[in-house]
Amino acid sequence: MNLFDKNQCMGCGNCIPFCPKHLLKLSENLNERNVHYIEITDEKACLHCGQCELMCTAKAIKIDHSSMVSGYNLIDEKAIPPHAGCYLGSLTKALADCLYKMNISEKTVIFKKKTADVNLKIETHDYPDESFYEDALVYKQNNPDKVVILICSSSKKPSVERNRNRYLNLTNENITIINTLNWFECENDFTGKAKGGCHMLEETAKLKKGAFLARGSIKSIKDMIQLERYLMKALNKQIENKGYSIVEIVFPCFYRLAGRPQKLMEKDEICKINDWFEKFVIEDYPDGILYER
Repeated sequence: MNLFDKNQCMGCGNCIPFCPKHLLKLSENLNERNVHYIEITDEKACLHCGQCELMCTAKAIKIDHSSMVSGYNLIDEKAIPPHAGCYLGSLTKALADCLYKMNISEKTVIFKKKTADVNLKIETHDYPDESFYEDALVYKQNNPDKVVILICSSSKKPSVERNRNRYLNLTNENITIINTLNWFECENDFTGKAKGGCHMLEETAKLKKGAFLARGSIKSIKDMIQLERYLMKALNKQIENKGYSIVEIVFPCFYRLAGRPQKLMEKDEICKINDWFEKFVIEDYPDGILYER
């Protein structure tokens, strides 16, 4: 049985666009926090996909996954991102669903920094530093039958420049890179243009060396479906020995942009940040395929 804790709900509505069946709405009544809480309109129609649970900013939703067979079973639930509503939880689920649909979880290996919260019940090599990148390239050379995924986080200026140099120096490596681009800062308290970011993917695409380069996002269930298509295409390119692929994901991380508060964020705070992101970032980083060979 699913649990929607109405008094824990912050009323932010962050989960609503992520229900593939459009079953969520804000109530007409108020809860103990004096906000309109989330309600499910038809629990029997629920797919138990868990997307609303991942996107809940207050941990007010608990989905019963016992009757569902999908990639969700590959997720290490104990290691889902520590701050509720994190979009890395959605990336984790998108990747899990892809590996499940392609039936390649047993031969897939992930290389990443330990701080990258993409946590699946498959072979994963966590590193305290950036040496995971070079080790992954060597591992793939020695294990050509494995599907190797690198999670590269571009979350601050040094990491953005490091990854930019990595991608521009790729040649014929047969790997799949997921680049999480979330280095964005705002001017004038979310009223001005964005600072930060980098169009490293466009630069890499101009070289016409790779097999597949695309940018996705995780703003809605529609975006999630598109992202899964990109991830599966990138993984297939590796399986077919076509060369490297990069799938960049632009993250509207309201938690990080708000300075990682040690409290639940109010609805107005979350909406203000998401609106700013939509206005000043998304237009400059459109989704789509930038290059395919």
